[in-house]
Order: sequence, then structure tokens, then C-alpha cells
Amino acid sequence: MDTIVVHPTTPEESKFLEKLLKRMKFSFEKVSEEIVNVSVAELNSINKGIDEANEKKLISSSDVHAKARALCSK
Repeated sequence: MDTIVVHPTTPEESKFLEKLLKRMKFSFEKVSEEIVNVSVAELNSINKGIDEANEKKLISSSDVHAKARALCSK
């Protein structure tokens, strides 16, 4: 069986389609999508982090906390 994906552009369209499908007794699944917009600088930072993770250059949370405590206690 085919699946049809519909992307309403407003909350009103979404509510209308949901009511219509219920009234027509169609089986449907409601899935919420969150679109996240990031700047070029943020994207570059994310990619840098992924590269560092792939190169095993990550620092543990406990090490970061210890360094922060040492800096703050000076």
C-alpha cells in the first residue's frame, strides 16, 4: 500500500486535514516535525565537533568540570 505524506503550512491547515481524515474514517498518523535553522557559524561549529569526535579528540564531562573548578578557584 502507498503512503501519502502531506505537509500543511499552517496550523489551520493541519487541523482541517486532521478533522477531514477523521470524518472520512481514514487511518492516519500525526507526526510533528521541528525545523531548526542554524547559521553558517553554528553549522561550522557543529561540523568541527563531529570531526573532533571522529578523531577521538573529545574531553569527558568530568574533566571539563575539573578544569572549570580549577579556573574559578584562582
